[in-house]
Amino acid sequence: MNAGMKVNDRVVDQAELRVHQFLMITLFLTAFVLDRWELVAVQTVIFAFTFMDPGFSPYIALYRYVLLPAGLIRPDRRLDNPEPHRFATLIGFLVSLSATVLLAAGYASIGWGLVWLIVVLAGIAFAGWCSACFIYYMLNRLGLKGFFKNAPIGGAFPGLRPPKSNV
Repeated sequence: MNAGMKVNDRVVDQAELRVHQFLMITLFLTAFVLDRWELVAVQTVIFAFTFMDPGFSPYIALYRYVLLPAGLIRPDRRLDNPEPHRFATLIGFLVSLSATVLLAAGYASIGWGLVWLIVVLAGIAFAGWCSACFIYYMLNRLGLKGFFKNAPIGGAFPGLRPPKSNV
């Protein structure tokens, strides 16, 4: 942990991430079934808002202000770096933006292929391993500075959901 950081700065609610992943997958699958590229565009905007500030995400708002207070989901706070998750959101934004443009331009095969790529990788992340988080940590190991400043907490395998902690 970097000097000057507090433990609270390094706590990520994994349940919040899973709600986001579940709703994102649901929206993408709905878009595919209905063959509506506009729904892919909606998810792209949600990715953009979430990357800018997770508090802007409608999925996170639903989790924090409806699901959590209603007791439908319990928090799963763990020591973790928030930056890899923001990086994953940026990657999701870029891939879904590409899919949106391709689908709107009539390139359905490649556009839906990108959507399915996100769905599969989000499903794997939902299960506990985030490929974009893994990439973030590999870029950190290569010595890239700035955004890629954090190594996995507690020596966990890069991209793997951290173990439960008492935070």
